[in-house]
Amino acid sequence: MTRAVQRTCFHEADPALPLWRRAGAEGVGTLLLVLAASGAGIAAARLFAAVPGLVLPVMALVLAGALVSLIVALGSVSGGHFNPLITGVQWLAGERGGVCTLAYVAAQLVGGAVGGWGAARLWQVAATGSGGLGWHGVADELVASAGLMLVVFACARSRRATTGPFAVGAWLVAGVLATPTTSYANPAVVLGALVAAGPLALGAGSALPYWIGEVAGALVALLLVTLLFPRTEAIA
Repeated sequence: MTRAVQRTCFHEADPALPLWRRAGAEGVGTLLLVLAASGAGIAAARLFAAVPGLVLPVMALVLAGALVSLIVALGSVSGGHFNPLITGVQWLAGERGGVCTLAYVAAQLVGGAVGGWGAARLWQVAATGSGGLGWHGVADELVASAGLMLVVFACARSRRATTGPFAVGAWLVAGVLATPTTSYANPAVVLGALVAAGPLALGAGSALPYWIGEVAGALVALLLVTLLFPRTEAIA
């Protein structure tokens, strides 16, 4: 990997750092992200039971705040992905090797599942096993994921290392409020939502449709980024 790539956001500062450390940071970050999102949903549903319209804005702000802080805190170690879509698109773009990609994605998925389960245990609420739009949510997740990946990779290609985390957080607030699925836009979050409780929880019938929409959205974003930000430097 060239030094030019290392200076951008969503790439680790030191690719020579042991893979277990970098993948571990991805697992911990994803766990905390899903735990925060799920726990905030449970708390908001209780606090605003009389005003349910406030639950979604609260979740959007908590999710964005958690993600920005985690990217800033752990980004230098792993790149701060916490999302298999980011890691996978980097692999497709030739920015990350296959072994590293598999390790990152595995850590993210495990972290997401543990985060969703952990929030339910902390709040002592049983997982609902319901929620989501099923196949009607494919297009919504495609749009949400395409928008998120476009922001991520446009910031990376623009080398806006310091502003990238905040741009992603801002988009998430917009995406959560603007899409009917509330913008999961992350296969690890979907996996965590299957064992979560509260507003974040998803039923098994929504997982596959959401994943399909998310992958399709990531591919659309990769095409757009390739057209808008042609690479002029080789990546080793």
